Amino acid sequence: MFQFHRILQYARPRQDSQKPFFWIFMDNLLLTEDDQVTTVRFLQTEAVTLQDVRGRVLQNAVRVWSNIPGLKSKHSVLTPKEEQSLQAQVRTRSKLPTQVNPLVKTCLLPLREYFKCFSQNSLPL
Repeated sequence: MFQFHRILQYARPRQDSQKPFFWIFMDNLLLTEDDQVTTVRFLQTEAVTLQDVRGRVLQNAVRVWSNIPGLKSKHSVLTPKEEQSLQAQVRTRSKLPTQVNPLVKTCLLPLREYFKCFSQNSLPL
């Protein structure tokens, strides 16, 4: 998280810039509570928990810190039992090759709508 924060500071455009700048930091439920508090303090935003529910079964979840518009509306809370179960799954999966989490794709969908609206509003009349 600290390396991400450092890179984020270098990558941000100047304050007078009109360019949109979006970022996302994802946790596969590996951060401790203390780490989560530190992450909130450094990134200056609360985490959003995204869940992958199929039928009535919770398959996966991730915590996401981001400034992506519309992402905050997807907040949900895991019960302690759900979190423990998913953490056990994460430890098992961590031995497998890494791949992009499908839940991250849902994080990026609001950007598509944002840029669609942004490009329509910037067209000359």
